[in-house]
Amino acid sequence: MDQSQTKALAALQPFVHLATTTKSPSPRFVAELIKSALSAPGTYIFTELLQTPACQSLRGTELLPWLTLLEVFSWGTYEEYTGVPGLPELDEPQTLKLRQLSLLTLASPFAPGNNTTTTNALTYPSLLQSLGLPDAASLESLVTQSTYSGLLTARLSPTSNPPVVNITSVAPLRDLRPQSLPALLQILQTWESRCTSVVSELEAQISAIRHTATQRNATQQKRQEVVDAAVLSDRPLDTADFKNGSRLSRGVHKLPSKRDIDQQMEGEGGELTDDDGRMDLDEGMSDVGSHAGGGRGGHGVGSSRGAKRNRGRGVK
Repeated sequence: MDQSQTKALAALQPFVHLATTTKSPSPRFVAELIKSALSAPGTYIFTELLQTPACQSLRGTELLPWLTLLEVFSWGTYEEYTGVPGLPELDEPQTLKLRQLSLLTLASPFAPGNNTTTTNALTYPSLLQSLGLPDAASLESLVTQSTYSGLLTARLSPTSNPPVVNITSVAPLRDLRPQSLPALLQILQTWESRCTSVVSELEAQISAIRHTATQRNATQQKRQEVVDAAVLSDRPLDTADFKNGSRLSRGVHKLPSKRDIDQQMEGEGGELTDDDGRMDLDEGMSDVGSHAGGGRGGHGVGSSRGAKRNRGRGVK
């Protein structure tokens, strides 16, 4: 049970005790008892007192308005109080308490027309009309007092357009109105369907993430098998080796890159051969030899011409 609810029930117990232990209470005594209970600090729940035989005995008497007033404090609002003629006048503590209880009802997620279960933004004009307050300052004072009393959690936004009171939580201090269970069950069923839909979406996302992770692990395992086969192979790797990841015997060959392996596994790359990327040693050596031979030949021609010049000089 909520702490605020426990305190409210404890504050009401002395009045319930008087109503149940007094022998043959007169209607006037019961009316005074109701008046005292409504004015007492900390009394916010009145169902237990309302259901006592002493209070129910006021039906059919001239003091019936006091029983009706107790019902208004149990589940009604200040606007309902002003709409019922002939009810007893409220003193200042009773007026403050009924406005606080009415604010809880207006901010409740189960209030009619409220489609949210987390935050209920109530505008200043609507609250001023429902609570019978003269100006915004009195409304802000009421919200502040209710917050410090532990009745609700709210944040004032007087600069917004329109100014609003953002109420995030309310204490469970309001009694159920008669014949309100069908509407309450409908609200709970709607909430249950929303929760079921959210859970289904979360489960679908979890399944998709697990499937993606399984595929990624399988791809990594297959790539590792291909790399192991390339290290242990004694022949050039072909396309089939990359696709099935078979293990071959030990040998020394040019290993494909990770990109080539991925392309082969995805069917995007062509066949790999031993000639891809290799340097043709014979061609390189022949080129080197031809350049070297040309250099030697040039040197020999130069020497022959020099000898002829020298012989010509000697003849002279």
